[in-house]
Amino acid sequence: MKKKHGISAAGKVLFALAFILLASCATPPIPVAPSKFSPEPWNGNSIVGTSYGRLEGKSDDVSTFAWWGIPYAMPPVGDLRWQAPRPPEPWQGLREARRYGTKSIQRSSLTGLPVGSEDSLFLNIWRPATAEKDLPVYVWIHGGSNTSGASNAAPEYRGAALASKANLIFVSVNYRLDVFGWFAHPALKTGDPETDSGNFGTLDLIEALRWVRENISAFGGNPGNVTIAGESAGALNVLTLLIAPKAKGLFHRAIVESGYTQRTKLEPGDFAENLALRLVIQQGKANSEKKADDFLASLSQPELAKWLRSASPGELLRLSKPQKNTILSLPYPIFDGTVLPADGFAALADPERRANVPLMIGTNKDETKLFLMFSRQNSGGAVYQKLARVTSDVWKAEGADAIADAFDTLSTDRKVFLYRFDWGSLDENGKSVMGGRAGEKLGASHGVEISFFLQTNSIFGNILPLRILTKANEKGRLDLQAKMGGYLSNFVRTGDPNSPGGEAAAGMPLWTAWDASLASPPFIVFNAGLDKASIRIEHGRLIKASILQDFSTGSSAAMQEKLRDFSQLLE
Repeated sequence: MKKKHGISAAGKVLFALAFILLASCATPPIPVAPSKFSPEPWNGNSIVGTSYGRLEGKSDDVSTFAWWGIPYAMPPVGDLRWQAPRPPEPWQGLREARRYGTKSIQRSSLTGLPVGSEDSLFLNIWRPATAEKDLPVYVWIHGGSNTSGASNAAPEYRGAALASKANLIFVSVNYRLDVFGWFAHPALKTGDPETDSGNFGTLDLIEALRWVRENISAFGGNPGNVTIAGESAGALNVLTLLIAPKAKGLFHRAIVESGYTQRTKLEPGDFAENLALRLVIQQGKANSEKKADDFLASLSQPELAKWLRSASPGELLRLSKPQKNTILSLPYPIFDGTVLPADGFAALADPERRANVPLMIGTNKDETKLFLMFSRQNSGGAVYQKLARVTSDVWKAEGADAIADAFDTLSTDRKVFLYRFDWGSLDENGKSVMGGRAGEKLGASHGVEISFFLQTNSIFGNILPLRILTKANEKGRLDLQAKMGGYLSNFVRTGDPNSPGGEAAAGMPLWTAWDASLASPPFIVFNAGLDKASIRIEHGRLIKASILQDFSTGSSAAMQEKLRDFSQLLE
């Protein structure tokens, strides 16, 4: 009988030892990040641990820590273009957070060419360089007609100053813009109600607020005390979050600076289908609308969706450009019945559907002068000033007073605080603290108030050919800025801009809440002379129909025709 060949018992032991030795010399496997981490408690330094990984920030101005370029969602690129945002992928090790993330893809205001990236869903955080925990959180949503801008678009958006002076956590957010942010083509429908809504920019902001709720305690913030704030289109987005069901509970106060609720007359579906038609022609696949229609009809729904997603950002941005300079163009929030109510901002008057949180809201006295100036209107005569007055009054009527009335409807307590920002406006003698022609041309125009709330220097003092920040007005300007910062600091902590004891501080009158039941509700006026702030309480309500009626009866036919050139500010 032949002896069987095999490994003896001793051989097996030697083989096992050899395997162990070889394994010990091999490169160890790369650790895979878990699906999520547990946020680490605030430890008083620039290294923090979030639920997606650890971050290393930096020391910044005025004794603050800063973390920039933090991803709050996966990059919405490729197949994720025009999809609801998804949480970011966790990472292992320490991620540097010392540079801003890329801004959302948009047209350059200088060249009209695409700038930025679709990979843009980042946020930035500033906080005081202290060990203090449970600080209030202030989430800033930038403006730019929902077609331009970024969380770091201007020096006045930097959060260090407000974080330091008001002792809070400042968060600024990028979100998808233009046709990437709001687009509802039928071919993109998937059966998921959020994606099918087309409200991708709105969903980005909700996702950012979810990230804040989950992670802000790692930075020493209180997730139960979050204020959302925005200016212009940022304020429009705050208004949409007030009526978005999925945003409820993610914030606890809101600030609306120069917002608006006027809706574009173009239907989102018509806009999207027309864009696809023009894209066919732009790509040379057809030379007429009829042939473009035939091409689109030849594609199945998946093929059409794939083709739309294959278009370059430049191709899409060329086709989404508005016909004329107006803030009321598409893209615009889509009232789809899921992400946003089908009846739009009517929901602000319904306490069952709105977020019943304290609201600070207001406009600037000369709101529309910025647009009149850029439209190259002659500011030297009475026509310019009268056009500015009537259109700015309409903005206040619709963008502040009417919203305050709606929000106060069926309210169990008065918690709407309305302001008008007057700094820089011409006084009764035709003079302005801005000096020169700046008050005449610009005055208390759109955006001038931002730096007063955020405790920074105004962008208009840096980029416009008008010097509005002067040595002469510095003392009064900084006094007004400090007092407005005081009201804001109180508001983000308690929901009331007045000091906790209810006493009026020097130069800071009690800011009485708006009362929709009154014929002349109270509001606060922010102004300053050359040397000190001048803040007062006024009473009244502006109504659009009354403003236009008074203008019609008191103006010449030529003046009324001139006003029609700016009808987009009145619709």
